[in-house]
Amino acid sequence: MAQQQLKELPVLSEYDISPITGFLPVEEPLQVLPDPYFAPWEETFQKFNGLLLASRLRQYVNELPVLDAAKLKTKAEQRRGYLILCMLSHAYVWGKHEQAAEVLPAALAVPWQKVADMLEMQPVLTHAAVVMWNWRLLYKDGPRDLNNLDTLGTLSGSSDESWFYLVTTAIEATGAPVLSKILTAIQQARDNNIVGLTQELEGIRGIIEDLVSVLRRMFERCDPYVFYWKVRPYLAGWENMAEAGLPNGVRYEGVDNGEYKKLAGGSAAQSSLIHALDIAFGVEHHPTGFRPHKAGASAPATGSPAVHPPSAATAAPAAVKPTNFIQKMRFYMPGPHRSFLTHLTEVSNIRQFVTEKAAGERTAEVEKLITVYDECVHQIKVFRDVHIQMVTLYIVMQANRGPSISHGGFAPQPHAQVQKTEPSANGTVDKSAATANGAIASDGTGEKPSKGSNILYPQKVIFGAPYGLAKKQEAGNDVVRGTGGTDLIPFLRQSRDETNESKIVPTPSITARKHSTAA
Repeated sequence: MAQQQLKELPVLSEYDISPITGFLPVEEPLQVLPDPYFAPWEETFQKFNGLLLASRLRQYVNELPVLDAAKLKTKAEQRRGYLILCMLSHAYVWGKHEQAAEVLPAALAVPWQKVADMLEMQPVLTHAAVVMWNWRLLYKDGPRDLNNLDTLGTLSGSSDESWFYLVTTAIEATGAPVLSKILTAIQQARDNNIVGLTQELEGIRGIIEDLVSVLRRMFERCDPYVFYWKVRPYLAGWENMAEAGLPNGVRYEGVDNGEYKKLAGGSAAQSSLIHALDIAFGVEHHPTGFRPHKAGASAPATGSPAVHPPSAATAAPAAVKPTNFIQKMRFYMPGPHRSFLTHLTEVSNIRQFVTEKAAGERTAEVEKLITVYDECVHQIKVFRDVHIQMVTLYIVMQANRGPSISHGGFAPQPHAQVQKTEPSANGTVDKSAATANGAIASDGTGEKPSKGSNILYPQKVIFGAPYGLAKKQEAGNDVVRGTGGTDLIPFLRQSRDETNESKIVPTPSITARKHSTAA
């Protein structure tokens, strides 16, 4: 391979990345802002779960002062401020069984935009906020794994939400060593060192296998029902959220002349670690439904600068080309991490090197290199397979079932008793008798529930489900919206298939096999 004018490899520390902790901060995130000036934020953060439960959060926030985020002096303080404002703002917008609020008050909007600019991010809840900057060690001298991590805050107050974040934090910690190995592998390819590159890839393969193992632990302590109905609605942003009550997005009071913003919510696609693996192995992603091998399809490959950062909703052009969602998610990452991915794209050569060797003499060394490379790509695909399984269980199945749980935790009524309560002679319902028999519906009509239809959370009837993304999937509607605003399942399947297509020795994807069978 030609080595003239090769760009220098990125130095991790120059991009706020550690060879030990990866994209996670080296020091634990702050548990409180040290400047008393920010006491109003900290006090609200400490009590916002209770305020949300009492439906008083919006009233409380409306009385907060507008603080100057420029007083957040250190990176750690900025991250803490960003986390607080993310959680308070999403709690304010989505509420607790309330209509979504399309106007965010200046007390949150103005400093949120300011600190987001300082971090080179977007003022919306992100992967970085709830995963990378939302943890503490239970034992200070212990590892960053699921046996030694706790969250600093949750939107629902549930342990299921904590586990959801912490599994992803543990994935970031587990994958941290892969970054140095990727850079070493690139250098080995530059040096035409087949044996050295193979050894590095073997190490990378083992780390990706560990990532899959950690991801599978999500099933242990995050209940699908709780996640879908109680946690997920708060993670959504305000892009493509007309069906959730925000057709125009959210207006940030005191920001950009009060224009509406349409921003994606927290998404696993915002993980810089996964992007780094895709770049290293030449995995190219394209707009959902647009693939290069299909007639008329045209899309930028991974690393292309064709995608521009989000802007105010009113500034969008009339005709927009299909959006590369994965590329777009980089604008929701911390600025230094985004810059690292750009640099990594410019020097990445592993796939090119392996492809060139595969096209030449197939020595034993080359065959082993191809095998190990493909095994790495396969493990990234397996990671995405498990993610699809999780999305199916935690989102699709919950959406199809709706909020009702058979018996709602109570003993079922005999079928003979499941009938409308008869009125008394004066035409009124005897509610005391009906209540004793478990017959009064949540709306007080005296209508007995049908067999197996007891609702565990009757507020979904009282306040009128759905709220936000917590809703039952309507018949005939195949679109399950992700918190980032995507049509979730087609996006994930295409991402998985694009990964599989990056192998040197191709193997058919699940989607391809299904199409072949159908044909």
